[in-house]
Amino acid sequence: MKKTIASIIIAGLIIILRPFDMSVDQSVILAALLLTIVFWTTNVIDKTYASLFLLTVFVLFGRTPVKQIFSFPLSENFVMIVFSFIFSQGIANSKLADKLIQPILFRYSNSLFKFFISLFVIQIMMIFIIPQPFSRVIIIAMIFIAYFDKISLDGEIREIMIFWIYASSAFINMIMIRGDIILNNALITIANHPITDLTWIQYMMVPSLVMYVILAIGFNVRFRSALKDFGVNYPVNAFGRGVLSNKERKYLFIIGLTVLLWASESVHGIKGTVIVVLGSLAMFAIGLLKFKDLKSINIHLLIFLTAAFSIGGVLKGSGVSDVVFLKFIPLFPDDFSFNYIMIIMITAASLHMILGSAVTTMSVVVPGLLIIASGLASIEILIFIMYVMICSHFVLPFHNVILMIGNGNRHFTAETMLRFAPLLTGIVGFSIFAVYLNWWRVT
Repeated sequence: MKKTIASIIIAGLIIILRPFDMSVDQSVILAALLLTIVFWTTNVIDKTYASLFLLTVFVLFGRTPVKQIFSFPLSENFVMIVFSFIFSQGIANSKLADKLIQPILFRYSNSLFKFFISLFVIQIMMIFIIPQPFSRVIIIAMIFIAYFDKISLDGEIREIMIFWIYASSAFINMIMIRGDIILNNALITIANHPITDLTWIQYMMVPSLVMYVILAIGFNVRFRSALKDFGVNYPVNAFGRGVLSNKERKYLFIIGLTVLLWASESVHGIKGTVIVVLGSLAMFAIGLLKFKDLKSINIHLLIFLTAAFSIGGVLKGSGVSDVVFLKFIPLFPDDFSFNYIMIIMITAASLHMILGSAVTTMSVVVPGLLIIASGLASIEILIFIMYVMICSHFVLPFHNVILMIGNGNRHFTAETMLRFAPLLTGIVGFSIFAVYLNWWRVT
């Protein structure tokens, strides 16, 4: 409450004093943004209401075309995200993931090393099967939790391994745009710079996979005292084979065809959005989806994303970004050096620790630092440095939605995250310099 009151006072002073010789409209925009960020991070006001407040101020004072402010709900990405919620719900309704994968886990995950390999393969595979990242991680977690129940895995080791399922899902989602269609498309929209699937893969897939492996090794080292006791003994046919009914075969055909067409978009040229829409409609036609499943569309998230995505455009359109961020240019070195990159990383990480939400942090950090660093390095490199620092680094659950889901479901505690956080911070920083930047030099 004290933070909220202080923010209201500061917002009022911004409007009255108009720092940096701002106009009245510019000071109102900056004050409203400050208040909204506080509301988003403290939850003193519901995120949806705070987002609507910000959008209203942007429309009235933003000096930006309404079409640009609401560019997200008018975009193809919006349709993709909406139908990804629906399609993912259909997959969850089919229960095929559990039925088909459980026997494989029982056969091939009977050692710690095999567990990590199995999880990695399933995570990669599920990116193409379940487009919505939140539904995907929940389904993967449920599959492994059922497996842990079958093999009577309890106590600290169970919590630690479930934590890795969630944490590693956040890491693997960085390898391609469809890894996290919400967060990764948010980056592209906020940066206002076109990045194709191929460009993303070129810049991010290999170094992100390398960092994933380094993090897996680091995770094993950090929790070795608990993980060393993992071992499973059971008969090979303990789960049997997943025999599908005729109805389930029909479900599998629709899901498989949709996934195949989506994955081969570059071959046939049909847009992924069209494919996921048609796949979802087919699910309704065969009864896999019902009208009640439309509630799987997270309206509150869509409103929040609309507000977050509008920030960069309004700050630029109203002139606030030029007035504020250009004042910080003297604090940065003259060339794109080690120190320059460190300042970018520290700025991004620090604001992420304060703001919590990755989308909120990106909406503030990315437009500002792109202005400050303009012309010093490739825009893609600048964007991806900030992205890696924000999206792969977390200390508490509210720093990453995927981790927040796991913690909210009581699958692991914040204390477990804190035990991993120092090592995670070091590995992410090391990876940016030793892995990502070196890879980008040769691509």
